[in-house]
Formats: sequence, structure tokens, C-alpha cells
Amino acid sequence: MSKKYHMQERLFLNIDPEMRAYVIALVQDTREIPAFNEDGWKHAAIELKIADCYNEIALEFDLCDKERRQNSLHKIRELARVINAFRDALEIEAESIEERQSFVPMAKAMSVVH
Repeated sequence: MSKKYHMQERLFLNIDPEMRAYVIALVQDTREIPAFNEDGWKHAAIELKIADCYNEIALEFDLCDKERRQNSLHKIRELARVINAFRDALEIEAESIEERQSFVPMAKAMSVVH
């Protein structure tokens, strides 16, 4: 029986795919594995790897028992919250820099005239 997945994604994070940054995310779908096959559904393939051009992290999300499931769900929810807030802050900062840089040539030109 081949594995099925709720999601399975591998993608490069940089515009230039020659650069190393990537994310690999997959969560195996075990709903069709019978309850008596405990090893089959308790140890499903769950993987989240994130890499920039120099470093890689691999996060573990254990669903074996109720306590670990709660912890794994808490971990991914907190990570998603922080990443979304970071994205929002980065967009604000990038826009701010864009606006200032558009004035730099004008400011330089004005300082030459005076």
C-alpha cells in the first residue's frame, strides 16, 4: 500500500532556484490504516524542514499520544503565529525602506544644487 498524504510540499524559497533555501513539509494521511496496525498510524511520516542558504532546521511533530499531539499542535500554531507576524513586520519594513530610497536620489540632487 503506497502512502497517502494530507500535504506534501517541497519548494525553493528564493526567487533564484540555484540558491539553497528550501522548505519540505509533509504529513502522512493514516486514516485508512486499520486501528490494529498501531505502528502504521502511530509513526506516520511527518516532516518539516526549513533551510536558508547556510543552515537547516528539522522540526519534530510527534502524534503518538495525546500529550505529544497537544504539544505538536501547540508548537505549529505558535510557529505559524510568529511567522505570520514576522512576515507582516518585514513587509512594513520593506515598504518603509522602498519609500525612503525613492527620496535618496532627490535629496542627493538637492544637496548638489545648494
